Parts: sequence; C-alpha cells; structure tokens
Amino acid sequence: HDQEEAMTMAHRLAVMTEGQIVQCGTPQDVYAFPNSRFVAGFIGSTNLLTGTIVVDEPDHVAIECAELTRPLYVSHGVSEPLGMEVHVSIRPERLVVYNWAHGMVSHMAWMGSYALYHVRLDSGKIVEASVPSLQLAQIDAPGIDEEIFVSWDADSATVLAS
Repeated sequence: HDQEEAMTMAHRLAVMTEGQIVQCGTPQDVYAFPNSRFVAGFIGSTNLLTGTIVVDEPDHVAIECAELTRPLYVSHGVSEPLGMEVHVSIRPERLVVYNWAHGMVSHMAWMGSYALYHVRLDSGKIVEASVPSLQLAQIDAPGIDEEIFVSWDADSATVLAS
C-alpha cells in the first residue's frame, strides 16, 4: 500500500511482513518508535547503525559503533543487556549538519523546503540528513565534497534489538 496515504489518513496502522503483523500503532508512534530494523526501514527513511551496548543505565545507554569515532549516547534506557549487539535508527530529519561525526558531503539534492544531504563519514558509512531551507539560509550551506560534521540529539536515536 501507499505509505504516505496510510500515514496521513490512518488513525492506526499495522506493518506486516510475510503475513505477520510486526508492529501496530498510531502512524506517529510507528514512525518515531519502530520496534525493529524492518519497521524502521519500511516506514520512511532512516540511518541504521550497528553497535554494542557498552554503558547500560536506567536513564541512558552508550553504544559503540564501528562507523563512529566515539560511543553513541542515547538518552533513555533499554531492555537489552550490556554487551548485546543492537541497531540504532536515526531519522534523516533528526540529523544536524554540525559538529559530532566528521564526514564529507557526497550528494546533495535541493527539494524546495529542504535539502537532502548524503554524508560519507570517515568510516565510509553514508548517512542522510534532511536540512530545512530555513536552516540553510542561516548557515553557509555546504556543497559537494565539502568537509562537514553531523550531530543529533541524544533523544533522536531509537535502539532496536532486531
């Protein structure tokens, strides 16, 4: 079915794969809090990182990812145990072209109300950032092959066990 239509018209939606419902909820909840890599990738665009939980506290976790130069801080606890490999979903609109992970702009598409940047991190991982036109007007908008930094708020990451 048409995802955009479902997201705009439904009060509740169900995501199915292989004849099984894998997540059900409001469009906002399913988008913001996917329960698996499949749902995160199926509903909208996402940046997926894989890593290991190295700090596990009730109010935060830190995840060491090979694609990043330092542990990823997430501002909420998780039910997965210390040392478990997990996946982290960060939506493109939650990335800020700024100062956390170093990279190079590999592609930029002007979409009118926003620009879609593909940023190649030093590890080679490509992440997407959707930058609102208003923000671009306030900064010196980076172009192709320019060095930049990307960051995101600690509450922007969703930890996924599967």
